[in-house]
Amino acid sequence: MTTSTDHPEWTLGFLNGRSAVMQRLFSQMRSTATHLRIATLEGESGTGKTAAARTLHALGPAAGHAFLPCPATQFFEQLPAIIREARDGTLLLTHIEALSSPQQMRLIEFLQWLDHQHARHLPDSAPRQVFFSSSVPVRRLVSSATLRIDLANRLTVIRFLIPPLRERREDIPLLATELAQGFGATQGRIIRGLHPQTLARLLAHRWPDNIRELETVIHAAALSCQGQWIRPIDIPPLGPDPLPGTESATSAANPQATHRPTAGADEDPNLDHAIQRHVHRVLERAEGNKLRAARMLGISRSTLYRLLDAEEAAHEEA
Repeated sequence: MTTSTDHPEWTLGFLNGRSAVMQRLFSQMRSTATHLRIATLEGESGTGKTAAARTLHALGPAAGHAFLPCPATQFFEQLPAIIREARDGTLLLTHIEALSSPQQMRLIEFLQWLDHQHARHLPDSAPRQVFFSSSVPVRRLVSSATLRIDLANRLTVIRFLIPPLRERREDIPLLATELAQGFGATQGRIIRGLHPQTLARLLAHRWPDNIRELETVIHAAALSCQGQWIRPIDIPPLGPDPLPGTESATSAANPQATHRPTAGADEDPNLDHAIQRHVHRVLERAEGNKLRAARMLGISRSTLYRLLDAEEAAHEEA
């Protein structure tokens, strides 16, 4: 299975992604990182906003100094100590959506002080860069009167949107494989990757908690894995949030649907059958073109053939 070792362009700092949306993010980060002083990272919980901020830090002018993440609501309780620790480095204030009105006013005052320090060319007395992160889009916070508009204008001069995992599903094989190999290495074992049916199971899930959830699942699977490949049986329960499209979608005109579960399939609790239905649904959308279907699924064509062959063999045994 292909990893970022074979394609260095799929990795930037602490982030991995081959999808178009991640490649656009990489391009934005490369072009702006050296000039940043204030920036905001938006994205759902678990999408990797801290990893993205750490990547910007590593690419930017404060790379040789501290990177310090801190919940925004706790910042003012420890302000002098945090300023000392983050001086000439990068401070990341997380969860700005949780700031109260008085805390927002204090943050505006802090940003004014920061402007003054930089204007006096005193970088050693303050962080060189301050990043912010929010699990709720800043514009939505403003429209709901949760965030002051004058503060929002300061924070969003440069924004980075970190996409949810369901919008970059073609990255799941890459992320899952590298996580599996990394967790295996920490256990002193060789884990080469995922069985094709395991990958199909991951692709059929919606991942509401994003990469954080994927990390938890792959970690548990790596602990259960007895060989060099993570099997479907190694994957813990993924919860009741399947990706739309795993429902039954029979079509007499499509010869690929011959072995698909038919009557009552949408009530069938068997996860392998749900995966088969999802694969055939994508094949229908691709009009039977396996190369196109494999690209839509985020897997190689050979992996798709193995999934179809495994399904055929299961029906023959039945």
